Parts: sequence; structure tokens; C-alpha cells
Amino acid sequence: MRRTFIAFGAACLGLLPGSGSAWTAWNSLPVNPVRDAVFEVVGQSGSANVDYWCAAGDYARRVLEAPLGQRIYIVRGRAEAETMARKSAVQFSLVAPGQAVDKQIGLLSVTQVGENISAAMAFDYCLTNKSLGG
Repeated sequence: MRRTFIAFGAACLGLLPGSGSAWTAWNSLPVNPVRDAVFEVVGQSGSANVDYWCAAGDYARRVLEAPLGQRIYIVRGRAEAETMARKSAVQFSLVAPGQAVDKQIGLLSVTQVGENISAAMAFDYCLTNKSLGG
């Protein structure tokens, strides 16, 4: 009876958000679906803005199969993760949150809701970061 209860409890825990294994982006950051069209990139110690965008671009391309020109939007800026027990995460979507921000090429934020770049540009940060030893 006790084994059955433990197995049932473990199975129920597997249904909770963030308790399953995350998809891992090229730069080793975990990415988890949050709800509907929203996904969360969970930072690690020392993660830079480009690391979040790289993981978002990689997830959009390889998991969501988004076209290269598809815009990726911040829907919740850097804050405590919802899907894992981590202090830093950014939530993205392929759907504009209502206040998309016109972005000029330059420094990327991970705090401004509506900031967006193409999936291709986001993934380019993976390649640039790798070539810099990141």
C-alpha cells in the first residue's frame, strides 16, 4: 500500500509545471513552456542578456519550428522563474503582448515587455557567443 501511495505521489508531481525535464537550448539554458504560446528561458549564474535571447531563438526554431523571420517577444521581463526553482528567467512568446517595442540594433534588454527581434537574429547570438568562447 505504501509503495502504491509513493508511486501515485510521484506521478502527480510529474504533472506539476516545471517538475518535468526542461528542453535544453544550445547554450545549455533550460527552456520550459509556461502556458499557451508562452515559454520561459531559465538563466544560470552569469547568464547575460544575449544568452536568454539565444535560448529563445533556439527554442523558437527547433521546438516551435518558427520561420527565421518570426518575431520573438518578451512577455515578462527578468524575474524569478515560474517553471523551476531559479531566481532569474525571462518569458517569451511568438505572439506580441500588445505593446511591441520598435527595436533598433544595439543592446538587448531582457526586462522590457514587448521588446522583440527575429528568430534568426536571436539564434545568431548563440553563434556569436560560441565564437567568443561563451
